Amino acid sequence: MDFNNKLYELRKQKGLSQEELANRLNVSRQTISKWEVGDSTPDMEKLVAISDLFGISLDELVLNKAPEAETAHEAPVQTAGAEMYHDIKKHVLTEGNKKKAKKGLKIAAIAAGVILLIDIISFAVYVAINGFPK
Repeated sequence: MDFNNKLYELRKQKGLSQEELANRLNVSRQTISKWEVGDSTPDMEKLVAISDLFGISLDELVLNKAPEAETAHEAPVQTAGAEMYHDIKKHVLTEGNKKKAKKGLKIAAIAAGVILLIDIISFAVYVAINGFPK
């Protein structure tokens, strides 16, 4: 089954309209329609969001591979720290948040520079009026 058919089937199984799926993925309904008819395909970020929404792996979604059954001795053991890191990376360290953080740091640096410049100018004016403090 191709991706477009898989997406259609998953959406129908979940009882979602194209509009509802579009809202959850922050895209237009027309975008969902194009994905489902095969006119276009989503970018990686949207593919990850779709696989998370439907609770399937990217392999299942894109390559139509069946999930591999894990036995107890083969299953990787994840610590709480690893799970927390994965959740933070997935939900907090998004590209949008990284850009916002960089912008915030730039604004903070500019504000600190302006404050320092005001202090230097104030000191220079004080020295010009009153002389160097003793």
